[in-house]
Amino acid sequence: MTSVAEYASTLRVMGSGASGLPRPFWFRGHASDSYRLSASAIREERFRANESVMLKRFMQDAQSMLADAPSSPWEWLFLAQHHHVPTRLLDWTENALVALYFACEPQKSPVEGVAPPNGDVWVLLPTAMNKAVGSWTGIHAEDLPMIGVDSTFDKYHPFPLPNRPPPQEPRHPIAAIAVRNFPRIVNQWGTFTVTDQVLALEDYDQASTFLRRVSVTADSKADLLDEMKSLGIEERIIYPDLYRLGDRVKGMFS
Repeated sequence: MTSVAEYASTLRVMGSGASGLPRPFWFRGHASDSYRLSASAIREERFRANESVMLKRFMQDAQSMLADAPSSPWEWLFLAQHHHVPTRLLDWTENALVALYFACEPQKSPVEGVAPPNGDVWVLLPTAMNKAVGSWTGIHAEDLPMIGVDSTFDKYHPFPLPNRPPPQEPRHPIAAIAVRNFPRIVNQWGTFTVTDQVLALEDYDQASTFLRRVSVTADSKADLLDEMKSLGIEERIIYPDLYRLGDRVKGMFS
């Protein structure tokens, strides 16, 4: 896939016709096609063993830096996730171009002489996944569980929550929506999958029923970023902070 038009066509074909995949679609972009669909707190043993400890340390000092502190354990988890703390959350987006941006995002510290990797965009059918792994069955296709509202999630948080029974079975991955209550999650049209299982989503036996993959060639990334910039998808939109805004203003006169 080498252009935004080709990307849009691929997604359109994926969801059209009698054999089209059921919506909604969620998207996740990877700058390297070697990356796995595994939450950051699950990928390494040192993080798995210290997940709740890391979250508490983040909470200890973050509140003094916030105008409006989170009001629930789940809100703290969302905030930590978007500030580089390893959590059991895996970010997805409802915006296909946002995912494509992440698939093309330049490496922060490229290695000289080493070609950048191919990327990819994963397409998730959240309703189909919840049904396939047995974590949630909604009333209709758009009925997805909501974190902080549906009691299904009581067993998924790393902290003990009120009235939560001890886990009696594996916490299968679950796709969920959540309140979009800070700028980054708003701009990124954020949604989540949640699990504490080591198995990556693409390794589940049922993965072919709820996952698709769109490849992004390394040599097309720069052109794709230019195309997306003309469509209003650029760094300052993906990461809405003053630092990126300043960089954009500076770049206008460089």
